[in-house]
Amino acid sequence: MKRRSVVVFLPLLGLSACGFHLRGSTNLSFSTMYVAGAQTSALVIALKRQIAATTATRIAPDAKSAQVVFTLLSEAQTQTPQAYNADGTVAQYLLRYTVRFQLTTPQGRMLIAPTELSQTSNLSYNSSATLAKANESDLLYRGMREELINRLMYQLAAVKVN
Repeated sequence: MKRRSVVVFLPLLGLSACGFHLRGSTNLSFSTMYVAGAQTSALVIALKRQIAATTATRIAPDAKSAQVVFTLLSEAQTQTPQAYNADGTVAQYLLRYTVRFQLTTPQGRMLIAPTELSQTSNLSYNSSATLAKANESDLLYRGMREELINRLMYQLAAVKVN
């Protein structure tokens, strides 16, 4: 019995010693935020969910009732050929997800100047598996969007509102 509990708790001890910890809640210095921009954007929807799930900050219904205004200035997903086969068909794509945003007060004071964040990923391509590669690119874009939201959350956490 003693040997069994050692085997069970040994991996947990190893994880605690390496500095591993679950991502906790993010502390933002503002209690309300209005999100301006394309409300149907997958990034805006995911950002709102992330804020609601991991912070005490609430999404305001309009800019006047918020402490800060997050504006999504642009969002783009691009796919660029990177490598070609001997027959001239594309063998690999570079996927890029780019967002541009700013954070201001409702009065217009700039808290985060217009900033661009970008995430890239490689996608090997095979014309005989077009549907599978389209699904794979969707999954890669979703992963890049999640990573961009995490980076956005770090930037929002660094802002101090008086």
